[in-house]
Amino acid sequence: MRTSKGTDPSFVSNYTDDTTQLIYGRGLGRVIGLVKSFDRWNTGMRVEGNHRKVEYLRGLSHLHRQMRENGCRYGFIITEIELVVVRNGAENVPHFGYLEIQTIQLATYDTQTSTFEEVEGSFDDDGEENVVQKKPKMTALLALWYLHMLARDDTLPGQVGWKSEIGAPAEGTRRKCLPKDDWIPEPQLAEKREAKRTRGWVWPEESVGRKELGKRGVRYGGC
Repeated sequence: MRTSKGTDPSFVSNYTDDTTQLIYGRGLGRVIGLVKSFDRWNTGMRVEGNHRKVEYLRGLSHLHRQMRENGCRYGFIITEIELVVVRNGAENVPHFGYLEIQTIQLATYDTQTSTFEEVEGSFDDDGEENVVQKKPKMTALLALWYLHMLARDDTLPGQVGWKSEIGAPAEGTRRKCLPKDDWIPEPQLAEKREAKRTRGWVWPEESVGRKELGKRGVRYGGC
């Protein structure tokens, strides 16, 4: 965990053993997390007016950028009311801007049996039928634990590893993208100008610009 300043992530989870540092570098995160206030960002904004939708997308864009800079696939945003876990696709070179999202309310809890009930159940006679165990309910703590299990060295069966092949900005992997979803508002002229000024391009499928060509020898996350 680190203190967030400006656009820096609030949480950066990584492994600090010597081998990992040698291969990936000391500062490369495997899971990136952001802390936001629910009145400024929440998943309900997705179905509100265009202004609120844009603010919702900016929050996701903030996380997406940090994940690409660290070359990782998994991340999350947490507010006072919900945890939003994110995966940047399942391909080695992910589609730019493609985020798979799952929301868990912080108020969600699992009504586990008491210690006494568990002990009683463990002493059932062999002849008695075993009680069918219910599936655990997904809570915020369980989701965060599992998110970090997905970022381990040994990939879990049926899942994909934490590392994304983003490459240096000059390699233009951002040009691998999908069509914009219908619910996403069209960017305003001022937003296009701001994007062009700060990063050198408006749409991800555009050719690599001068700002990116100047970073040919620099890879995201120091890798």
